[in-house]
Amino acid sequence: MQDALRLFESLWRNTFYLSFPTVDVLDHIVPLGGNLVVPVKSILVIVTALLMLLALYLFVNRTRMGTAIRAVAQDPSTAALMGIPVNRVIALTFFVGGAMGGLAGVLFGLHYSLVNPYSGFIPGLKAFTAAVLGGIGNIPGAMLGGMVLGILEAFAASYLSILTAGAFGAEYKDVFAFLVLIALLILRPKGLLGERVREEGA
Repeated sequence: MQDALRLFESLWRNTFYLSFPTVDVLDHIVPLGGNLVVPVKSILVIVTALLMLLALYLFVNRTRMGTAIRAVAQDPSTAALMGIPVNRVIALTFFVGGAMGGLAGVLFGLHYSLVNPYSGFIPGLKAFTAAVLGGIGNIPGAMLGGMVLGILEAFAASYLSILTAGAFGAEYKDVFAFLVLIALLILRPKGLLGERVREEGA
């Protein structure tokens, strides 16, 4: 699909690096005191991400369909015996995941203003890593894992060159973050907040 899109865009526009539509209000800067400033687009990304997290958490834990999703994740065979349409629930789960991924892609485009067919690969890899880091099936854990991963990358980008006397620079931030992830999962295989795929004792 990625290469098909590259071919289509190359034939139609003679390029596959597309500039995302810009919104002037998102380019404004919000001063937070002293030399600290935050772009409006960054605030939009954070607020939208928190709202997405809250909506997904309430959907999975407070609705009948969310209960069906958790039942299918725990035991598809038993869920089917209880009258839950397993295939429909699985399809809905993929739809919800794709919809949230699409919204994340829109936020990515608004933030970086340039998209290409491969823009989603690294963010997708890091999203999966954040889910593993926080604990598979644990929605707050995925958010915590994403924050930890982001902090590790920011730390490596800022201080890795200083700590290694210039041997490693900011380009190794991903390597540093994933090494810490590997070390953490060796010590705590279920992630920071633990898995929530099955009930305790199941």
